[in-house]
Amino acid sequence: MLIHMGNLRTFLEANRNEIVDFVQGNQRPIALSNNVYGKLLNELVSGFPMEKDGTSLVLDKAHIELAIAILESLWCGWLAQAKANDGRYQKDMPQKFKELILMAFDIGKEYSKIRP
Repeated sequence: MLIHMGNLRTFLEANRNEIVDFVQGNQRPIALSNNVYGKLLNELVSGFPMEKDGTSLVLDKAHIELAIAILESLWCGWLAQAKANDGRYQKDMPQKFKELILMAFDIGKEYSKIRP
């Protein structure tokens, strides 16, 4: 893989505040349509209920961002494996995709100790 994991880790750690600010300030579409995104949002709202002003099953930013992360992660897994299967990617590429996604998640968890 052309990207070095240590270089990406350094980049993510150095830019974690800007990344969190970017996602926090980014307004995603929230239309609960009948496409897969809307269906997944409905699943997340019922499976991970949030309360606001005493009302449960409220859709919030966490649901929206989690839905996008889930969709994108599934797509990355499919793409990396499909291309590894037909020789366009090296056989270890799907594992490297997974490691990058998990590394970013872990960096975010650690950052919560600094920025609660």
